[in-house]
Amino acid sequence: MKLLYCVDQWPSLFEHYLYREMHWMRGRGHSVSVIALNCAPNGFKNETKGYTDLAKYHLEDVPVLYLDSTQMTMDAMAAEALSFARLQEAQFIDAHLAREPADVTCQVHLMSGIPYAVRMRGGDVHTRPSPRLAQILHYASAVCPMSQFLADVLVGNRRLKQVPAGIPAKVRPGTLHVVPGCLPANYLAAAPTVQSDESQIIGAIGRAVPVKRFHDIIEAVAGLVVDFPFVKLKIIGGGLLEHELQMLASRMDIADRVEITGFKAWDEVMNLVRQLHIFVHASELEGFGLATIEAAFQGIPLVLSRTGVNEECVMEGINGYLFSPGDVTTLRESLRSLLLAGARKREQMGNATLGIVGQRFNDETIMPRVEAMFRNAIENQAQSAFTAGGMVLEPQS
Repeated sequence: MKLLYCVDQWPSLFEHYLYREMHWMRGRGHSVSVIALNCAPNGFKNETKGYTDLAKYHLEDVPVLYLDSTQMTMDAMAAEALSFARLQEAQFIDAHLAREPADVTCQVHLMSGIPYAVRMRGGDVHTRPSPRLAQILHYASAVCPMSQFLADVLVGNRRLKQVPAGIPAKVRPGTLHVVPGCLPANYLAAAPTVQSDESQIIGAIGRAVPVKRFHDIIEAVAGLVVDFPFVKLKIIGGGLLEHELQMLASRMDIADRVEITGFKAWDEVMNLVRQLHIFVHASELEGFGLATIEAAFQGIPLVLSRTGVNEECVMEGINGYLFSPGDVTTLRESLRSLLLAGARKREQMGNATLGIVGQRFNDETIMPRVEAMFRNAIENQAQSAFTAGGMVLEPQS
């Protein structure tokens, strides 16, 4: 297959799942190319420069068309994208984000009939959907939220406190496919993280932005230090609220127990994760939350908010606990339960995490599903074109 990926930014620290997918597809003999639209938020573009090494995934030679959505009209972008798609002989377009990338991709489809999938990562559903979302979903061969949580929000099976315009949305029968992120099976640790009764490190991963609710984690840990004098908190990441979080730790008199690492390359992040004894994810809203999978692959007990993929990662009391976003009391008491359980029990729970998450979210499970989805869409489009006598859809306003 000749696959064309349309993305908001290339490269980006937060899309390693996509680089692994492209590498896997090339290993299967498929060609890949990329259209990048320069439309990622400034935090994603500027705060994380220099943290992505495409050579690691053997993608440094991938053909890329760089467009600038901040300067170009939709018609101009679609025209250049279609010219590039034809140059690459693209059979399928995979739009990553149901905003600008999907807007452009849908327009290219209407001009050419090239089938496409739209990957829905989070904010494009639960916060700021495209004004053209209904049209994007109508013409897509595959609609692919990254978690069941996101799929349920999309179609109205799960209601949020604040529902953006256009949600819930109508999805054509048979086109909805949950396609989660994944990690290579060989990334799964052979044994759970070694636990300790002498000292414990509670850890979290992510950008220091309000939706991640790192302040809840700091507050929860501050309520534990009297009973657990050797507990520390490590936040792996950085961002806009980094200084504010450090000041919060100082006000709660636990500054000496809290470390915020700043942004790190992925390999460094994984090395730091292996130092953790408990992993916490307190985010208010997520589409998927790959950080949870990355931590879980190391065999760690989990304390997770009910968002994104988190509910699919925890069996309550077996490998961790769930809590409602913003419920600091339940978060603190879940952490207390794990600390009281002791090293041996936490290690057993970490081992359970390896089984639960490792089986569900490894590339040997997910990648063949993605490949089959692409192939079926191409074959169905070819059959439809044959039946229709080769007609091409006209663009709609």
